[in-house]
Amino acid sequence: MRIALIDIKGDDAREIKTNSSVNIRNMVSISKAIDAKFYYNTAMLDNTKFDIVIFGFGSISSEINKTSDFIVRSGAKKVFWLVGEYEQSMNPALYYSCKKTGLKFDTIQNFDLNAKKFGDKNNKKHFININLLVSKKPNQLTQKKYDCIYYGRWREGRAEYFKKYMQEGMYLSTSTKNMKQFKHAGCEPKYLDKISWTDKKETLNLFKYSLYIEDKYTHKVFNNLANRWYEAGFCNNVVFFDENCWSTILKSEIGYYKEQIENYIVKDYKDLQSKIAECNKDFEKHLAIQKGWRLQEQQLRADMLKDLKSIVYS
Repeated sequence: MRIALIDIKGDDAREIKTNSSVNIRNMVSISKAIDAKFYYNTAMLDNTKFDIVIFGFGSISSEINKTSDFIVRSGAKKVFWLVGEYEQSMNPALYYSCKKTGLKFDTIQNFDLNAKKFGDKNNKKHFININLLVSKKPNQLTQKKYDCIYYGRWREGRAEYFKKYMQEGMYLSTSTKNMKQFKHAGCEPKYLDKISWTDKKETLNLFKYSLYIEDKYTHKVFNNLANRWYEAGFCNNVVFFDENCWSTILKSEIGYYKEQIENYIVKDYKDLQSKIAECNKDFEKHLAIQKGWRLQEQQLRADMLKDLKSIVYS
């Protein structure tokens, strides 16, 4: 079975050696797990024949013409699309590939199958915890220099929470273009540029804590625990959860630990700072507690990859 993975943005010869975005990290992991060839720039597109093509997490910035022509040449009989979250917009390269070939695509998605429709070219939907892809064994514990961080782009569905938590003493890592939106919303944290994800040298290792918040939409529609939960795991962070995330927590693999998790639930900035101060009295104790919630995480990841292979090869 010959499988291609494809996640191409512009018409160029970009390299991914220094690209640490989570979608690229996920695609590299999948390519190794299912023995697939990963195409990430138009210069790579060739005349190789494939049985299956899996489109990555690309969005409206995907390169269309050369990608869809490549799919036609490949002779693929099955097409899949990885959809990480409900906000993900239709991949135009996928759409035009299906239009040119007459094929329909299956989604492999990380959230409730009934949460979103993907048009008449969507054949079947499959639900797995894609975010487990980023999970890995913890790094060696190193000196922690800073307290709590939140990182990521501006999201309108989290505006209320950003304003509530992103204040003095908090660290916020985001791209320069996003900073003005946070500032306009009244956020006054210590701003950082994008953090590094170089293996075992991730910036996140320098922080004791990270904050977990989610879009209001996700309070009502289940989405597996976000990448940041698993990233906190291998970077030895203690995670604080905004109180509105309870529905997600209880439906996730850590819901069994509800009574312990209650100690790490926060309702506002003052509450977060109070719990940081308390945990600072014995950080390693709290880290050990949360590591206990993760004992089955690598097995869950292995099981997820088996499910992924089963979906693709079926």
